[in-house]
Amino acid sequence: MVGLNRLPSHIDLRKIMVLHKILSLPAELVSRNIFIRKLVLYINDMTHVTSGFIPDICHILLKYNLHSIINNFLAPECYVPSKYVWKSVVKRSIISRETQLWDYRTSVDTDFVFFRILHPCITTCIIYKVCNRTSLRNTMFVISRLWSRPVTHENRTCINCGKIYQEELVHVICECPSTSELRSQCLDTISDILLPEHKQSLLLQDSVSQTLKLLGAPIKPILDCETEVTFLRTAFPFIVQCLRQYVM
Repeated sequence: MVGLNRLPSHIDLRKIMVLHKILSLPAELVSRNIFIRKLVLYINDMTHVTSGFIPDICHILLKYNLHSIINNFLAPECYVPSKYVWKSVVKRSIISRETQLWDYRTSVDTDFVFFRILHPCITTCIIYKVCNRTSLRNTMFVISRLWSRPVTHENRTCINCGKIYQEELVHVICECPSTSELRSQCLDTISDILLPEHKQSLLLQDSVSQTLKLLGAPIKPILDCETEVTFLRTAFPFIVQCLRQYVM
Protein backbone atom coordinates (compact mmCIF):
# COMPACT_ATOMS: atom_id res chain seq x y z
CA MET A 1 0.00 0.00 0.00
CA VAL A 2 2.89 2.38 0.64
CA GLY A 3 4.37 1.63 -2.79
CA LEU A 4 7.45 -0.28 -1.69
CA ASN A 5 9.02 -3.29 -3.35
CA ARG A 6 9.27 -6.56 -1.48
CA LEU A 7 11.76 -6.70 1.39
CA PRO A 8 14.06 -9.28 -0.31
CA SER A 9 14.62 -6.86 -3.21
CA HIS A 10 15.86 -4.18 -0.80
CA ILE A 11 18.25 -6.69 0.77
CA ASP A 12 19.49 -7.67 -2.69
CA LEU A 13 20.15 -4.01 -3.51
CA ARG A 14 22.33 -3.65 -0.41
CA LYS A 15 24.31 -6.77 -1.33
CA ILE A 16 24.92 -5.53 -4.87
CA MET A 17 26.12 -2.20 -3.45
CA VAL A 18 28.57 -4.12 -1.24
CA LEU A 19 29.86 -5.79 -4.42
CA HIS A 20 30.50 -2.36 -5.95
CA LYS A 21 32.44 -1.36 -2.86
CA ILE A 22 34.64 -4.48 -3.13
CA LEU A 23 35.29 -4.06 -6.85
CA SER A 24 36.15 -0.38 -6.36
CA LEU A 25 38.94 -1.14 -3.90
CA PRO A 26 42.54 -0.36 -4.96
CA ALA A 27 43.93 -2.97 -7.36
CA GLU A 28 46.90 -3.79 -5.10
CA LEU A 29 44.72 -4.59 -2.08
CA VAL A 30 45.06 -8.25 -1.05
CA SER A 31 41.43 -8.70 0.03
CA ARG A 32 40.20 -7.48 -3.36
CA ASN A 33 42.49 -9.86 -5.23
CA ILE A 34 41.41 -12.80 -3.05
CA PHE A 35 37.77 -11.99 -3.81
CA ILE A 36 38.45 -11.83 -7.56
CA ARG A 37 40.32 -15.15 -7.47
CA LYS A 38 37.44 -16.89 -5.67
CA LEU A 39 34.96 -15.26 -8.07
CA VAL A 40 36.83 -16.61 -11.10
CA LEU A 41 37.04 -20.05 -9.48
CA TYR A 42 33.27 -20.01 -8.91
CA ILE A 43 32.53 -18.93 -12.48
CA ASN A 44 34.75 -21.67 -13.91
CA ASP A 45 33.52 -24.40 -11.57
CA MET A 46 30.76 -23.77 -9.02
CA THR A 47 31.90 -26.70 -6.90
CA HIS A 48 35.04 -24.77 -5.88
CA VAL A 49 33.00 -22.17 -3.95
CA THR A 50 29.76 -23.57 -2.56
CA SER A 51 28.79 -21.05 0.11
CA GLY A 52 29.30 -17.47 1.20
CA PHE A 53 28.94 -14.10 -0.47
CA ILE A 54 30.17 -15.04 -3.95
CA PRO A 55 27.56 -17.72 -4.80
CA ASP A 56 24.90 -15.51 -3.22
CA ILE A 57 25.80 -12.38 -5.19
CA CYS A 58 26.14 -14.29 -8.46
CA HIS A 59 22.66 -15.72 -7.98
CA ILE A 60 21.30 -12.23 -7.27
CA LEU A 61 22.95 -10.75 -10.37
CA LEU A 62 21.49 -13.54 -12.49
CA LYS A 63 18.05 -13.02 -10.95
CA TYR A 64 17.97 -9.37 -11.97
CA ASN A 65 19.73 -9.92 -15.31
CA LEU A 66 22.81 -8.00 -14.12
CA HIS A 67 25.49 -10.59 -14.92
CA SER A 68 26.98 -8.10 -17.42
CA ILE A 69 28.41 -6.28 -14.37
CA ILE A 70 30.80 -9.17 -13.71
CA ASN A 71 31.52 -9.64 -17.43
CA ASN A 72 32.56 -5.99 -17.77
CA PHE A 73 34.72 -6.21 -14.69
CA LEU A 74 36.53 -9.36 -15.82
CA ALA A 75 37.04 -8.06 -19.38
CA PRO A 76 40.58 -7.13 -20.47
CA GLU A 77 39.71 -3.46 -19.98
CA CYS A 78 38.37 -3.65 -16.44
CA TYR A 79 35.44 -1.30 -15.94
CA VAL A 80 33.64 -0.40 -12.72
CA PRO A 81 31.07 2.41 -13.08
CA SER A 82 30.64 5.14 -10.50
CA LYS A 83 28.50 4.45 -7.46
CA TYR A 84 25.71 6.67 -8.81
CA VAL A 85 25.60 4.95 -12.21
CA TRP A 86 25.89 1.49 -10.64
CA LYS A 87 23.02 2.14 -8.21
CA SER A 88 20.81 3.60 -10.97
CA VAL A 89 21.30 0.56 -13.20
CA VAL A 90 20.66 -1.85 -10.34
CA LYS A 91 17.52 -0.02 -9.19
CA ARG A 92 16.05 -0.04 -12.70
CA SER A 93 16.63 -3.79 -12.99
CA ILE A 94 15.11 -4.50 -9.59
CA ILE A 95 12.07 -2.31 -10.29
CA SER A 96 11.60 -4.04 -13.65
CA ARG A 97 11.59 -7.51 -12.07
CA GLU A 98 9.37 -6.47 -9.17
CA THR A 99 6.89 -4.94 -11.62
CA GLN A 100 6.80 -8.17 -13.62
CA LEU A 101 6.10 -10.16 -10.44
CA TRP A 102 3.44 -7.62 -9.43
CA ASP A 103 1.70 -7.87 -12.82
CA TYR A 104 1.79 -11.66 -12.77
CA ARG A 105 0.49 -11.93 -9.20
CA THR A 106 -2.41 -9.54 -9.78
CA SER A 107 -3.36 -11.09 -13.14
CA VAL A 108 -3.60 -14.75 -12.08
CA ASP A 109 -5.53 -14.21 -8.82
CA THR A 110 -9.24 -13.38 -9.22
CA ASP A 111 -9.19 -11.56 -5.88
CA PHE A 112 -7.23 -8.77 -7.59
CA VAL A 113 -9.71 -7.90 -10.36
CA PHE A 114 -10.74 -4.70 -8.58
CA PHE A 115 -7.22 -4.16 -7.29
CA ARG A 116 -5.66 -4.03 -10.78
CA ILE A 117 -8.02 -1.20 -11.74
CA LEU A 118 -7.64 0.70 -8.51
CA HIS A 119 -3.90 0.26 -8.09
CA PRO A 120 -2.35 -0.51 -11.51
CA CYS A 121 1.34 -0.07 -10.61
CA ILE A 122 3.78 -0.17 -7.69
CA THR A 123 3.42 3.27 -6.19
CA THR A 124 2.07 4.81 -3.01
CA CYS A 125 -1.56 3.76 -2.79
CA ILE A 126 -4.16 6.55 -2.88
CA ILE A 127 -5.82 4.94 0.18
CA TYR A 128 -2.63 5.50 2.17
CA LYS A 129 -2.48 9.15 1.09
CA VAL A 130 -6.12 9.76 1.97
CA CYS A 131 -6.18 7.85 5.26
CA ASN A 132 -2.86 9.02 6.70
CA ARG A 133 -4.64 10.42 9.74
CA THR A 134 -5.07 8.27 12.84
CA SER A 135 -8.83 8.93 12.86
CA LEU A 136 -9.13 7.31 9.41
CA ARG A 137 -7.25 4.07 10.13
CA ASN A 138 -10.42 1.99 10.46
CA THR A 139 -11.72 3.46 7.22
CA MET A 140 -8.43 2.57 5.51
CA PHE A 141 -8.78 -1.03 6.69
CA VAL A 142 -12.33 -1.33 5.31
CA ILE A 143 -11.54 0.28 1.94
CA SER A 144 -8.38 -1.76 1.45
CA ARG A 145 -10.36 -4.96 2.09
CA LEU A 146 -12.88 -3.90 -0.56
CA TRP A 147 -10.06 -3.45 -3.06
CA SER A 148 -8.98 -7.08 -2.79
CA ARG A 149 -12.40 -8.72 -2.75
CA PRO A 150 -13.34 -11.15 -5.57
CA VAL A 151 -15.80 -9.88 -8.17
CA THR A 152 -19.05 -11.85 -8.55
CA HIS A 153 -21.15 -12.10 -11.72
CA GLU A 154 -24.01 -14.23 -10.44
CA ASN A 155 -27.52 -12.80 -10.17
CA ARG A 156 -28.49 -12.23 -6.55
CA THR A 157 -31.47 -10.67 -4.82
CA CYS A 158 -30.99 -7.71 -2.47
CA ILE A 159 -32.13 -8.47 1.08
CA ASN A 160 -33.29 -4.86 1.53
CA CYS A 161 -34.98 -3.81 -1.71
CA GLY A 162 -35.63 -7.14 -3.44
CA LYS A 163 -33.93 -6.06 -6.68
CA ILE A 164 -31.64 -8.40 -8.61
CA TYR A 165 -27.99 -7.42 -8.91
CA GLN A 166 -24.70 -9.00 -10.00
CA GLU A 167 -22.04 -7.10 -8.05
CA GLU A 168 -23.05 -6.48 -4.44
CA LEU A 169 -20.66 -3.61 -3.74
CA VAL A 170 -21.87 -1.66 -6.79
CA HIS A 171 -25.48 -2.23 -5.77
CA VAL A 172 -24.93 -1.12 -2.17
CA ILE A 173 -23.05 2.05 -3.05
CA CYS A 174 -24.87 3.28 -6.16
CA GLU A 175 -28.17 1.46 -6.64
CA CYS A 176 -29.90 0.21 -3.47
CA PRO A 177 -32.80 2.43 -2.26
CA SER A 178 -31.79 1.67 1.34
CA THR A 179 -28.68 3.84 0.88
CA SER A 180 -30.25 6.54 -1.30
CA GLU A 181 -30.34 9.11 1.52
CA LEU A 182 -26.63 8.61 2.17
CA ARG A 183 -25.95 8.99 -1.57
CA SER A 184 -27.82 12.30 -1.62
CA GLN A 185 -25.83 13.58 1.37
CA CYS A 186 -22.56 12.48 -0.24
CA LEU A 187 -23.50 14.13 -3.53
CA ASP A 188 -24.28 17.42 -1.77
CA THR A 189 -20.88 17.37 -0.09
CA ILE A 190 -19.08 16.40 -3.29
CA SER A 191 -20.77 19.28 -5.14
CA ASP A 192 -18.74 21.71 -3.00
CA ILE A 193 -15.49 19.90 -3.87
CA LEU A 194 -15.72 19.17 -7.61
CA LEU A 195 -15.93 21.58 -10.48
CA PRO A 196 -19.32 21.47 -12.27
CA GLU A 197 -17.87 19.65 -15.29
CA HIS A 198 -16.23 17.04 -13.05
CA LYS A 199 -19.44 16.50 -11.13
CA GLN A 200 -21.39 16.12 -14.38
CA SER A 201 -18.83 13.64 -15.72
CA LEU A 202 -19.16 11.55 -12.55
CA LEU A 203 -22.97 11.54 -12.67
CA LEU A 204 -23.02 10.45 -16.32
CA GLN A 205 -21.00 7.32 -15.57
CA ASP A 206 -22.60 3.94 -14.97
CA SER A 207 -22.86 2.42 -11.49
CA VAL A 208 -19.69 0.35 -11.86
CA SER A 209 -17.56 3.33 -12.91
CA GLN A 210 -19.02 5.50 -10.16
CA THR A 211 -18.23 2.82 -7.58
CA LEU A 212 -14.65 2.48 -8.81
CA LYS A 213 -14.17 6.26 -8.74
CA LEU A 214 -15.51 6.48 -5.19
CA LEU A 215 -13.06 3.74 -4.21
CA GLY A 216 -10.17 5.76 -5.64
CA ALA A 217 -9.68 4.33 -9.15
CA PRO A 218 -7.61 6.55 -11.50
CA ILE A 219 -10.46 6.98 -14.00
CA LYS A 220 -12.44 9.98 -15.28
CA PRO A 221 -13.02 12.56 -14.04
CA ILE A 222 -9.26 12.94 -13.49
CA LEU A 223 -8.68 15.31 -10.59
CA ASP A 224 -5.56 17.07 -9.34
CA CYS A 225 -3.87 15.46 -6.34
CA GLU A 226 -5.26 17.81 -3.68
CA THR A 227 -8.83 17.65 -5.01
CA GLU A 228 -8.60 13.85 -5.34
CA VAL A 229 -7.59 13.47 -1.69
CA THR A 230 -10.37 15.82 -0.53
CA PHE A 231 -12.90 14.01 -2.73
CA LEU A 232 -11.94 10.57 -1.39
CA ARG A 233 -11.97 11.78 2.22
CA THR A 234 -15.66 12.39 1.61
CA ALA A 235 -16.25 9.24 -0.46
CA PHE A 236 -14.57 6.71 1.86
CA PRO A 237 -16.68 7.46 4.98
CA PHE A 238 -19.75 7.43 2.73
CA ILE A 239 -18.88 3.90 1.53
CA VAL A 240 -18.37 2.70 5.11
CA GLN A 241 -21.73 4.20 6.14
CA CYS A 242 -23.44 2.53 3.17
CA LEU A 243 -22.06 -0.85 4.19
CA ARG A 244 -23.25 -0.37 7.76
CA GLN A 245 -26.67 0.81 6.60
CA TYR A 246 -27.02 -2.12 4.23
CA VAL A 247 -26.33 -4.85 6.76
CA MET A 248 -28.44 -3.33 9.58
